[in-house]
Amino acid sequence: MGRTVRTFRDAVDYEEKKWMGFRRTLGKKHRNNVDTIFDSARKMADAGTMIVTPRTMEVILFSAILEILERFEIIEEKIESLEGRIKERTE
Repeated sequence: MGRTVRTFRDAVDYEEKKWMGFRRTLGKKHRNNVDTIFDSARKMADAGTMIVTPRTMEVILFSAILEILERFEIIEEKIESLEGRIKERTE
């Protein structure tokens, strides 16, 4: 019989379990942030499976970084919009 290759999602779950002791020692806010990091990896699991020999934690952290950058872009757009509205009212 052939060997069964673990899916990327299973690999993320495995990494998350490895970090549970660390997570438990954190305050609630930071525990939620740890959860968000692993959730980010699950959202991008399809891309994670495309890496031939992934170092799972690298993909997890890279996924979290991508999500953070996306949130920054949204915040920047909102700030620019608000600044534009303020400028219009002061002119």
